[in-house]
Amino acid sequence: MRILIALVLIVLTAGAGSAERLWVNNITVGEYNMTWSYTETFIGLDSISYRIDIDSVFGNNDSFINAWELLNTDKEMRKKLRSAIDNEFDVRINTPETPYLNTGTNGNNGIEVVDVDSSLSSGIIGKTHIEDTIVNRYRVTYRWKDSIFNASSIWFLGQAKSPVEIILSEGIDVTNISGMDNVTKNMGARTGITGFFTEISKDRGEITLNLTRNTSMAAQPQVNATNVTSTGENITKPVTEIASKIRDMSLLIAGIALILVIYIFKVRKRQYS
Repeated sequence: MRILIALVLIVLTAGAGSAERLWVNNITVGEYNMTWSYTETFIGLDSISYRIDIDSVFGNNDSFINAWELLNTDKEMRKKLRSAIDNEFDVRINTPETPYLNTGTNGNNGIEVVDVDSSLSSGIIGKTHIEDTIVNRYRVTYRWKDSIFNASSIWFLGQAKSPVEIILSEGIDVTNISGMDNVTKNMGARTGITGFFTEISKDRGEITLNLTRNTSMAAQPQVNATNVTSTGENITKPVTEIASKIRDMSLLIAGIALILVIYIFKVRKRQYS
């Protein structure tokens, strides 16, 4: 059953499938990539059941989990998670070149899985019968072949009723949301959507976001350099003309003053002669 089944199969046996988990999804959508992070939490008796499952599948069933057993579990988790995604992608984008109804295989649907990573809690190491909190983290990185700005919608497959937060690339707005309960939409530089996967069948939820490009990201009108130069000349020309007139007037006044000084000097000279 998709990604969730891959995780469940690796840690649960038929007789110990009662362990429940808190599964949280954090999705960050970029223009050409996406990161889907999962946080898996086991508490109390569920953590005991989880450890017993690991010990029985990857260990020697001695009620103790060592570092080697945890390493094997981590390795197998990555392999199963990658296999589950290749079997059915948990994200699709609807663009003119890559309609999301075409599931395809890795890369053939316009989406490529770049990396699958897991980080199992080191606290798992030790005795199996311990009622403490276990927090595991998983991350899958995808790459788009086409810009998300060309997509009319994006689709996600997840565990029914699990909480999810979706952060979209700057410049993308959401016009419609389907398949999500208790929706909260946060508007900012990057649109954020939080809620829960609506259950459409056992353990399966599907969310579809209809997208549009934010009008604030539209290309700003270009300023013509010629107009800038022309405007600058229009502004500085009157100032230059005024300065020139002032300079000419100053020279005229200085000339008149000089003539008056010479005239007065000659008059006084005649009087004393």
